[in-house]
Amino acid sequence: MASSPIKRGQKVQVEVETGSRKTIIDCYILEPDSDRLTLSFPESKNEFAPYLSEGTEIKAFLYSFTGIMIFDSIVFDSVFDGKLVIEFSEKHQVIQRRKYVRMPYITDFFLERESGNIKTQTVDISGGGVRFLTDKLLASEQHFKAQLRLNNFEPMIKVEGHILKKNFYKTNEYVMEFAQIEEKDREKIIQKCRMIEFEQIKNS
Repeated sequence: MASSPIKRGQKVQVEVETGSRKTIIDCYILEPDSDRLTLSFPESKNEFAPYLSEGTEIKAFLYSFTGIMIFDSIVFDSVFDGKLVIEFSEKHQVIQRRKYVRMPYITDFFLERESGNIKTQTVDISGGGVRFLTDKLLASEQHFKAQLRLNNFEPMIKVEGHILKKNFYKTNEYVMEFAQIEEKDREKIIQKCRMIEFEQIKNS
């Protein structure tokens, strides 16, 4: 899956049916393959493991920089040793793909590293990731924890994600695709984008 947007560390929410109720469980991709995804399964949710036996049909929500893939799947390997394996076919099984609105917004974005954080400036933001500028040379697919200053005098938003190189003509421009972010924080970013869009429309 070298050319696929599906990568290790991306969040996949698995919908589990327990009788008349449905429960969403947050998992993360450990290993993407051509026809399946190996996911981490949280120990705190082991009570739902019996509902994810081999062959069980499920719905899954995969979060990527371009939006959310919602797809039907089947459990290949039931929960064992903190892992769950489900079927995945990017070509045939996507039911819906929601694209995040990306809006121009300049603010501080810090990449965390042991030798000292890298301070960068965003170009634009969305619920799925940020585009930013830095003079530091970053490797494509490099994984970082990071902090985004969405508003002054508010706590920084903590994220984790992969570095992507979208424009090879702009040597100092990169994109981080969020692999992990609290949904309440994602919603804050989405709301910020809506506010920026509203201001643009009002002033046009």
